Amino acid sequence: MSVIKRRYYVHGWKPNSIYYLTAKELYSRILEDSKSDYDWIASATELVNVCNTPNFPEEYAQGIKICILNCFANLELERNIGSHGEPTDDEAVYFCYNSLIDSNKNVIDAKSRYLKAIINSIIVYFRFGSHIHSFNTYKEISQKWAIEKFDEYFPKEAIDFEKFRKDLYADFDNVVTTAEEEGSFKKEEEQYLENSRRFMSSLMAKLTPEDFFFK
Repeated sequence: MSVIKRRYYVHGWKPNSIYYLTAKELYSRILEDSKSDYDWIASATELVNVCNTPNFPEEYAQGIKICILNCFANLELERNIGSHGEPTDDEAVYFCYNSLIDSNKNVIDAKSRYLKAIINSIIVYFRFGSHIHSFNTYKEISQKWAIEKFDEYFPKEAIDFEKFRKDLYADFDNVVTTAEEEGSFKKEEEQYLENSRRFMSSLMAKLTPEDFFFK
């Protein structure tokens, strides 16, 4: 007698779109969808809800959560690019991270990528605020800080990501502000301004009055 495989309802993006899939079929679909970071069969929130259904096979739940983490690691640095999403998706992704406690390589790699993506996003988007530096010293300070934060948080069993993001930003702001007050960026920035001045002087020296005439 053949065993009837259990199927699960998955609510898709389109109105009234409902899929009725086995755990393996859903996992296979997510693997295919994960070739792109957009237009998945359903939201992260819905997928996590399905994975949390009683008796949903842990093997496939783990695989789906890994795909979600990898996807949102990529999206972390592409916040301005539109894609399907629900207000609760961040919470769902945080759940994926904290519930993946296996020590196999795929889990470790996915959690590592996601944590690094958040840390790097603080550095990237911080540069568009009141502190704007793009020289070697800033890069060295940023990389040193990022490594320290990763080493501090990755060993934790669970992370409060809402607090984590706020704490990261405040800490990085303090690190950059301290470096500014200590004059860490001053030499490179003065050299940059001097090089720019020399370039403009050299350029102007090659021009003749006729170069400014309207023709």
